[in-house]
Amino acid sequence: MDPKPPTRLATAGYLVVTALLVLFLAAGAALAASTAVGAIRGHHTITVDRVIPEHLGSFDTFRNSLPANVEPTNGYIPVTVTIHDARPAQLLLRLAIDLLPLLLIIAALWQLWGLLHSARQGDPFTTANVRRLRRFGWLLLLGWPLVTYLTTNLKAALADTVPDTVMAVTVKLTSGLLAPPIVLALVFGLAVLVLAEVFANGLRLREDVEGTI
Repeated sequence: MDPKPPTRLATAGYLVVTALLVLFLAAGAALAASTAVGAIRGHHTITVDRVIPEHLGSFDTFRNSLPANVEPTNGYIPVTVTIHDARPAQLLLRLAIDLLPLLLIIAALWQLWGLLHSARQGDPFTTANVRRLRRFGWLLLLGWPLVTYLTTNLKAALADTVPDTVMAVTVKLTSGLLAPPIVLALVFGLAVLVLAEVFANGLRLREDVEGTI
């Protein structure tokens, strides 16, 4: 079967995904380089998100500074603590928090890049694309919740390195598995896995038809 010329949509998608892949790879490299320089030279500033619980005395101070008709969620006020001259261990934790989602996005974009590259060749129904779809589905189904769980705990570990005397705040861990983005990731992951099976069945049918000709 002669390959068909690529459509404009396939070409445009391929170029966009290629640009995004290069952009995220460059961002990851820049983050790693910045962390290395900060660990060597020192005087590097990072931030960590924390929340002020209601039982602490400083809570009333923050409550009074809120605008009218604004109330904390479940008795907590989120704050951002700036860490000046961060230690190497703190820098590594911050790097891991930023890199894990980035690596997941890069892995997903790589699968999409392979799919669109194949589409531009005029024949997307291949066993390689079935594997790419399955990997993309599993990245959403398992990778996203796993990255959310790991980054939540890494943020807690980073927050624990900040003395409570700095702002008298504490960490409130939430169940990321119940967050709407995670639910969407699970739904889309299942949908992509179903699509992969449709691709696989279509490929088998085409091979059967070609074998009878």
